Amino acid sequence: MSDSDRPPHPKGLLVRGLKALGHLTHPDTRSGRLFTRAEQGLTRALARVTESPTYLRASGTLMRQGFNARIRRNSFVEGALRSLRLPTASEVELLQDQLRRVNDQVEALGSQLEVVVDLLHKQEAAEHASAPADTTPKSSDPT
Repeated sequence: MSDSDRPPHPKGLLVRGLKALGHLTHPDTRSGRLFTRAEQGLTRALARVTESPTYLRASGTLMRQGFNARIRRNSFVEGALRSLRLPTASEVELLQDQLRRVNDQVEALGSQLEVVVDLLHKQEAAEHASAPADTTPKSSDPT
């Protein structure tokens, strides 16, 4: 398989595509000047639109309606789940939070118990070390 039969390397295509894009948008080329003019015009137009009180009022109204619709939909879904005696998403989240807190408390209790066990072992070791050496039980032989 010769070099001419091989498909072009993907990086080569990317590099060529980026170079072509750079050439088309470069300010020294005709297409670059046109692109720059169009970009500046669109930027000015969008700046005027986004600062317009009418646009802000309309977009705020649309967002508020969308949020209210989502709240109503979630309420309906939770009502349907409650009527079917199934847990709702908010109830599951509440249970997850409670379970996380219980898990944290169990871990803390486990750490405290480890400390208590270590202290008990140290205390037992100290008691055995201070006990007299002649504390071996004597067997009483009835014979």
